[in-house]
Amino acid sequence: MGKHLVVAGDSWTFGSEIVNPKLGGKFKEWDSANNTYRIPRIWPTLFANKRSWQITNLGYPASSNDRILRTVESWLYENYLSTDEDTSNLRLIVGWTSPERKDFFYTDPLKQSHPGWTTIWPNQSHFDYVQPGMNDFFKQYVTFLHDEREANNRYVHQVKSLENLCKVHNIELCMFQAFYDAGTGIHNANDNTTFKDYVNKEYINDDREKQRLGMKHPGFHWHYGNELTKTMWDSVEEKRFYNKNKDPHTFFGWLKQQDDIDKVISGQHPNEHGHRLWAKEIERYVATELGW
Repeated sequence: MGKHLVVAGDSWTFGSEIVNPKLGGKFKEWDSANNTYRIPRIWPTLFANKRSWQITNLGYPASSNDRILRTVESWLYENYLSTDEDTSNLRLIVGWTSPERKDFFYTDPLKQSHPGWTTIWPNQSHFDYVQPGMNDFFKQYVTFLHDEREANNRYVHQVKSLENLCKVHNIELCMFQAFYDAGTGIHNANDNTTFKDYVNKEYINDDREKQRLGMKHPGFHWHYGNELTKTMWDSVEEKRFYNKNKDPHTFFGWLKQQDDIDKVISGQHPNEHGHRLWAKEIERYVATELGW
């Protein structure tokens, strides 16, 4: 059985801004008329063609990690896991996106749009959401609910969730981070972020000890709420995550070191030259580090 490469990610995996110049400006990269131009020029296809592997690309522009995980896990269950299909031919590459992006299910209570999953981008304050009420919700979310601590904790849980699923079902997995959005355009994106553990040292882990100390002891009233974000990140298998604790850590950071930024990035995404470079680099990595 031949190998089947499945990739998931955001616009950097989908191939945003890889558009056939003959179509004119009225076409977007996701228009089906652009598929015959875009698909052969993006890194997943270039990599798969080099190996003569079957390729399934689940990437889509502006995806959050919520969507990436939901999509790839659903695909795996639909095509392999729910029917106990042999996974030995699968090779999975997941390009995570900036952690602050978050999905909500829009219910369309006014019947003026379409119900379904929608993504918000807290670092993109200029974006105009088309669903009724979403712009007001965005402002409230960013003001009261958005925090790097929550975003990073959610992200690491997503990484571990996918890693553990693949381990249980013997699926070969490679992950990378596309970029960390700083809110000022891709040219100013970050190549790394900081993960922290949040531990309440007054929490008492033994309920019998808590009873012995009594209600007057400060620890008596604390319930467990520790967040071991850094500890969980440290437990991610080093070789399964591209340059996990190294520089450059991201797809974007690596591209910046290969050539002048304007020669590998067009607009906010890798251009055709950037995709060719990354296809060679990711193929080198999975061959040398994972033995693919």
